[in-house]
Amino acid sequence: MKKTTRDYIEAELRDYHKTLGEIANLKEDLLNESPLPPDGMPRGSTKSDPTFQRTVKLITCRQLGYMCRVSEGIAAALDSLPPEKMALVKLKYWTKPQTLTDIGMSIKLNCHRNTFYLWRNEVCEEIAKQLGIPV
Repeated sequence: MKKTTRDYIEAELRDYHKTLGEIANLKEDLLNESPLPPDGMPRGSTKSDPTFQRTVKLITCRQLGYMCRVSEGIAAALDSLPPEKMALVKLKYWTKPQTLTDIGMSIKLNCHRNTFYLWRNEVCEEIAKQLGIPV
């Protein structure tokens, strides 16, 4: 796997929980957006359907679609991980503030440094597969 691809996947993994929050906020904003104020001019012969208009906004929002695809791909990959690799993800990417180096994390996970890097690469490759990124 290219280093740039791994760096991208690691960044998405690091921001996974933040992305889930942003998805919820964006959906909330799109659903609760107020309609444009009427200016007195007729808009057409069809009746207004605000529910349909909000649904169309949710479906066509590119940013929301992208974030959902990435978060769903990460979730699917994480569901298939064995416990030791999930422990690596939690320790390396989701522990804030991060006070350990990779070597310190490998000691805490009770594995060799090379095994730590192998697991990290396997996690990134699994996420890449789920996202459709060539490895």
